[in-house]
Parts: sequence; C-alpha cells; structure tokens
Amino acid sequence: MRHTKWLLATLLIALWLPASAFATGVNGFIEAGGAGVSIKDSQLKVNEYSVIGEDDGLEAYGKAQVESHGDNGVGFELDASLMGNRDQQYELGFDLKRIFRVNSSYQSYQHWLDHDQMNYLDAAVPPPVGPGGATVPLNPDSIPGFFLEGSYDPINGTVTVGSNTAASQQIGRASVYGEDLTPNQDFSIVYREWKNKFDLVLPSMPNITFHGSYRLQEREGFEQSIGMSKCTSCHVTGQSREVDEQTKDLSLGATGKFGKFTANYTFTDREFRENGATPYRWYDPALSPAAGYTDVNAVFDNRILYDYEQPGGIAQRAYDTTPDSDKQSHVLKGRYDFTAATSLLGSYVHATVESDKSGEAGVFDIAGDSLQTDYDGYGLRFATKLLPQLKLSLRGKIEHLDSDEVAITFYPNGTVAQPNLGGGVLPASITNNYGTIISRDILTLGADAVYRLGSKSTLRLGYEFKEVDRDDNHYEDTTTHQVKVAYKTRLAKNLNARASYMYENTKDPLQNTDAAGYIDPVTGLPYNFTDNTDPRIGTGLLYGTAFYDQRQTDLSNLPEDTHEGKASATWSPMANFSATASYRLRMDENELDRSEWEQTTHSPSLSLWYAPTEKLNLTFAYNYLGQRAEAKFCQGWYDG
Repeated sequence: MRHTKWLLATLLIALWLPASAFATGVNGFIEAGGAGVSIKDSQLKVNEYSVIGEDDGLEAYGKAQVESHGDNGVGFELDASLMGNRDQQYELGFDLKRIFRVNSSYQSYQHWLDHDQMNYLDAAVPPPVGPGGATVPLNPDSIPGFFLEGSYDPINGTVTVGSNTAASQQIGRASVYGEDLTPNQDFSIVYREWKNKFDLVLPSMPNITFHGSYRLQEREGFEQSIGMSKCTSCHVTGQSREVDEQTKDLSLGATGKFGKFTANYTFTDREFRENGATPYRWYDPALSPAAGYTDVNAVFDNRILYDYEQPGGIAQRAYDTTPDSDKQSHVLKGRYDFTAATSLLGSYVHATVESDKSGEAGVFDIAGDSLQTDYDGYGLRFATKLLPQLKLSLRGKIEHLDSDEVAITFYPNGTVAQPNLGGGVLPASITNNYGTIISRDILTLGADAVYRLGSKSTLRLGYEFKEVDRDDNHYEDTTTHQVKVAYKTRLAKNLNARASYMYENTKDPLQNTDAAGYIDPVTGLPYNFTDNTDPRIGTGLLYGTAFYDQRQTDLSNLPEDTHEGKASATWSPMANFSATASYRLRMDENELDRSEWEQTTHSPSLSLWYAPTEKLNLTFAYNYLGQRAEAKFCQGWYDG
C-alpha cells in the first residue's frame, strides 16, 4: 500500500507542476465514472482475474494521464487507472535529454482460485457393513472395504464386504474418503507488483547504455491445501492455507555497441520469502497388518514415520510449507551483424538457486540446512536470407543443471524384529543418500525457414530436436522430435486465413516406473477377478513385499505422440468491424508398457469487434472447449 500512496503523491505533484518547467507545458486528462459486474455463478468462469470489481454491483473508477515532451529534451508521462480500492495501475516515465530515462509502474489485482470439493472421491467407495449386515454411514472413522475370508463368489464375481476382524482382508480401492474442511471458503490471491527500470547514457560514452531495475512482487491471500493420511483409510482432506509471499529482484548491467558487434550483460539478485503461517493437519492412526490393526510396533514391511499418535503425545504435523530461497544469475549476450540480412547471436547464462531446508524433530533429519542448484546454458543462433523470398535460421542450446544430493535420516515408529529383514531388528534410525532428478544435460537443436510464395502468401517450416540426459539412472533419457508447418495467405482484399500443423514424437517421456499393476510372480498374470480365483492376495504381515513390491506397470501423464492442427480466418469488410473464427484440434496418446491412454481436444472460437464511434469499442467472443480422455487406469483401480 505504501507504493500506491507514493505513486498517487507523484500524480498530484505532476498535476501541479508549473508549465514553465517544460517548454511546451503539460497536457493531460482526468476521467471518472462507475463500472459494474454481475456474477451469477462461479467467479472462476467469468472473473478469474478480477479487474472490474470484487463483488456484484457498481465500483467507482478513475483514469488520469499527464504528459509533456518539451523542445528542451525533458519529458515525462504519467498514467493512472483505479477500479475500486484494490484494482489499480500506475505508470510513470521520465526522460532527461535521453541521458537518463526512468520507468516506474505499479499494478494490483485479484486472482480467484479453484475450490476442490473432493466429493468425487466417494465414487468407488462401497458403504461399510456393520453388525447384522446393516449399512453404516461413511466417515473417516468408519473404514470400509474388507473382504471376509471365503466370501468371494467366482461364478458371479462378487464379494461380501465385512467389518474389521481378524478373518478379513482389507483392500485399498474401497478405502478412500475425501473431506473438505472449509466447504464455504473462497480462495483468492491479491497480487501487487512494483517495477522500476532506468537507463543511463553518459555523453562521454555514447555507445554504452547502463541499465538497472528493481521489482517487488507481493502475493497475499488464501489457497486450498490438500493432504492425505496413508497406511489407513486414505483420508484426503482440504483446508485453508495462508499465502504471504514476497519476491525482490535487483538487476544491474550494461549494453555496448561496437560497430557490427553488440554485447549485453545483466546481473540479477532475487530474494523470495514466505511469511504466511505454517499449515498443520491431523494424521489418522496408522493401521498395521497385525491383530488389532493399531499396534505401530507390530511386524510391518512398510514402516511409518508418524501418525496421529506421536512419540511423547498426540500432535499435529506441519505440511505443505514453502521454503525461502535466494537466486543469483549472470546473463551475457552478444550479436554480430555480418550484413543487414545475416547475423550471429550467442548467449551464456549462469544461475545459482539456494533454498532453505530443515528436518522435523523425531521424524527425520536432513544433512545441511540448504540445497543448491546450479544452471549453465549456452545458446547460439544464426540467421540469414538465402534468397530474396527465403529466410533461414539455425539454433542450438546446451544446458546443464546440477543439484545437491542429500542425506536424510529417518526415525520410524516400531523397531521389533522384522521377517523381511531375516528376523533382524529394525534400527532406531535409517539414513539414505538421495540423488536428484534435477541434475541433467539438455541438448536442443532447431531449424526454421520462412518462404514467401508471393505477395499474399507465406509458408513457415520448423524442426526441433531435444534430448534430456538425466543423471538419475532410474529414469530413461528423453528424446523429442518436433515438426511444424504453417501457412498464411490473403484470400481476398478483406479476408485473411492461417493454418498450421505440429507433430511431436517423444521417446521415453518422464514417467513413474513400476507405479501400478500387480503381476503375480508365479502365474505372471495381473491382479483381476478373471485370472485369479482368489483376489485376497498379499495377505499376512508382509503385505508390502507380497503386493506393492510386485507392481510392474509404468505410468506417465506425458504423451509419446502429439498431433495439433490450427486454422483461423479474419474478415474485415470495414475499418471499424472485423470477425475472426478459429478452430484447434489436439490429439495426445501414450502407449505404456501394459496400458495406454489418449486425449482429444476440440476448441472452436468466434470473436467479433465493432467500433461505432472513435471512443466506443464493442467486443463479443465465444470459446468452446471439448476434451475427451480414455485410460485404463482410474481411481477405482487405485490399489494397483
């Protein structure tokens, strides 16, 4: 708010500046009025980025502009726009004989966020059965989905759901419960951003421009935070999380022109701080395969770190925290113009990001209090005109990311003898060294061509090759080939048309290996009612070893093949009227090792623009999005 007051004060001073300070005086205007919005449904559908008003009804608004560009080389421009007491925008520019130039701007607006009610999670949950076969209400304390031993009917493919007894087998897919803890709360973030830039050209060095900038961004509000209890009924909850983030950027650099060669260097220091309250949640009691289902010291293949019952008492646990971080970057760019049509551009970027990390007493410890990631990027681009109607450009980039490895010490609950450890006792602490998926080398090569078929038509062709080599051997290298073609033409005097097609093939996109799909080690068959006469697999105390460790199906939400086509036409019969119609079709698919998925997107749109007078513009737009996805996996098959 202090930035708003400062800019308002600047506006008032500028309005009262004497005309003698500028050779041609001061010009400007002030406008005031009202604007309103009426919302009958969700804010997200019509007012996601609120720039008219926060609520239904009228809001006062004002606009002002002051400018002066004198013959003495001194000039300034000031624009201000206010919509209510929150949506504001100001911009101030000052020029002192082209030696010193300053631009300062401030903007404030509200972004409405989604609110997930999580009621769809109950779709695959059968109601639990109580004493005498009576159905009991579904809630976090009533855990459904137990198969009674001997209850499977292979002829009809049905089972009898029972209660939590020693003669039953729990299945994961029927034990999911979603609970929205803040069902009536609206989530939104208020953005405030203050940006300042300056350029300085000394008369003694006219070929060098010194430049700098300062940016302050603040994000305040509340967003929904999702958490889940595991090793029990999968209790998914949503609650409110405070957001109070601040990002500061300070940049300094210079640009120099030396004949045909131009060089630019910029250093940026960034500071990110999260000042919002730390969110906490309760975790449900963990269920052990042992009798009673609540003894955390019982034999359990997959150990737990914490639940509702903590050592030393019952406590909430912090979650969904955002660490503070600092970033420094160096950017060096150079350009050499061989001729007016041929040039070579090169760039080098080095950046270092350091984020704060901390463990949780009695749960886990992290070696060190920070993690550092380094980035180095080398880029090269060559552009030339081979023929009067043909332009060609070649580009390449090499990127290297290196992130710290980390050692984490865990303190699991329960240390009794474990059969999966050969009868040994689980140690009080376990230390693992973890690599990083961030560390990688990226190679990108591309070629683009623009060919003018005539005075009215242009053809564009493009190809890009990208290879991602990750240091973590758990993931395969990803290779991508992308081909683009676009055509633009003028069909008539007032009718323009554009069409494009893109095909992308990706080998081994980033995926989660062995994420699902239990495969019986004896039969080699997957877990389903057709191939297995008894679905109660994984019974006993080592459920993790007998079931989860046998998953062999990879999953990925990234496509292997993508086809995308776009077409649009613009008709402008008059200078004050135009109509644009467009259509977009995108088809994604991925053939995984034991399953496949595909997604098709259709998106037609129509927009009309009409200006009946010089000061009045009317715009009408219609957009449609139709998307269909087909996949073998769904929430109902959650347990593998």
